Amino acid sequence: MTAPARALARSATPLLAALGAVLLVVVGVAGCSDSLVDHRADPEILQTPCPSGEVRCGGQCVAEDVSHCGATCADCAAGPPPGPDASAVCTEAHACAIECNPGLLHSGDACEKAVAVSAGFGHACAVAEGGGVLCWGANEHGQLGDGTVTDRAHPAAVALPAAATALAAGFFHTCAVAGGEVYCWGDNATGELGDGTTTSSADPVKVDGLAGASAIAAGGGPSIGPFSEYGHSCALLDTGDVRCWGGNAWGQLGAGDLLDRTRPGPAVALPAAAQVLSVGDRHTCAIAGGALYCWGDNQLGQVGDGSGTDQSAPALAVGAGALQVAAGAFHTCAVVDPGAGAEVQCWGGNSDGQSDAGQNTQASFATPHTVDLGSAPTPSRLAAGRAHTCVLATGVADGATCFGSNTSSQLGGPPAALGIGTPELPSSDDVAAGSAFGCALRSDGGVACWGANDRGQLGRGAAGSSSGTPALVSGR
Repeated sequence: MTAPARALARSATPLLAALGAVLLVVVGVAGCSDSLVDHRADPEILQTPCPSGEVRCGGQCVAEDVSHCGATCADCAAGPPPGPDASAVCTEAHACAIECNPGLLHSGDACEKAVAVSAGFGHACAVAEGGGVLCWGANEHGQLGDGTVTDRAHPAAVALPAAATALAAGFFHTCAVAGGEVYCWGDNATGELGDGTTTSSADPVKVDGLAGASAIAAGGGPSIGPFSEYGHSCALLDTGDVRCWGGNAWGQLGAGDLLDRTRPGPAVALPAAAQVLSVGDRHTCAIAGGALYCWGDNQLGQVGDGSGTDQSAPALAVGAGALQVAAGAFHTCAVVDPGAGAEVQCWGGNSDGQSDAGQNTQASFATPHTVDLGSAPTPSRLAAGRAHTCVLATGVADGATCFGSNTSSQLGGPPAALGIGTPELPSSDDVAAGSAFGCALRSDGGVACWGANDRGQLGRGAAGSSSGTPALVSGR
């Protein structure tokens, strides 16, 4: 660089710095003023936005409702009548939709009663009378089957190729029988979807090599240290055979070994045709010829054979008179009629009184024992959750009795450490138990749920605190 050039550079430096400072000041002033706004614009552009819960209609802020919905201020009630079983609503997504009358599910274009309900760890599903399947609650593994991994507090539709006739919600997956074949969705870490892979799916996948199914059961749970998930599924065929697939580290597939299977394995060797099937955390039970057999994890006596040893093949728990069975996380309960009337018998873990009417003085039971439910009506249906049990006298108002853990009001009423409770239910035909919540299929076709709601598993339109009062699932 020549001497004159160096001099020019030196003299220009203070000038450029000063110009930069002026420029910054000018820009700063323009950015903090409204000088860039055209004051001749439509007044609505210059107005302060409406408060939460209101929309702008005709230059005014009005409450968002069925007549003023969303940014376009749509009149939801001005559309075609939704029919006698539904009404128009403005949804949380600020869009027009219909909501079925209380007790009905919005299945496809219709409002229908439910005919079946099932509860998993943090989600629940129902079958509508037309065969549609709807699920709600936790969805991090795609267990709702709506093609997403987004939790839903409203029932979401599952796309199946045929009308569903049976349904089972597992820990993180769900299965349904449709057209005699089985479809599953959700977590697949141990092959519980049965499609020959360990790839999870948020959409239903067909279980390989299985036809003529009449019932389905699903289970699973978590391994601690390090944390991982496992699950397994079993189907009851028209022939009375039981086929299982998925995780098998405890022998829960009943195949005589401990090998996981990503497709249905050999038929479980039962001495007679099976009529009832239930799957727990890592054990399985079936009723065949009036006797009840269980297999799989038995560390707390949940197989019920008195051995305390895991069983990879069916072991006899109840010799005769078994009518219904429900496998929980680490316990099992059954409705048994030994000849003098139906009673509830339970065995396995009892840390929260889930096997002994809310009393946990005995930590576990290695064989079935009769549960004293006092003056509760004689039950005909039952369900087992993670650490609680619910029994139901069908067709009887207030006919449900629940016992065990009550940390999230899953027994009905206010939360407590453990005990026994009576959810306030009208006449009901079935009951389902999730991890810390329950659902009932009411005799009028409505589905009512209670207990934990942190993932929207009560289906009331929003996740939130637990509730001990059963309320109908949303029809939206």
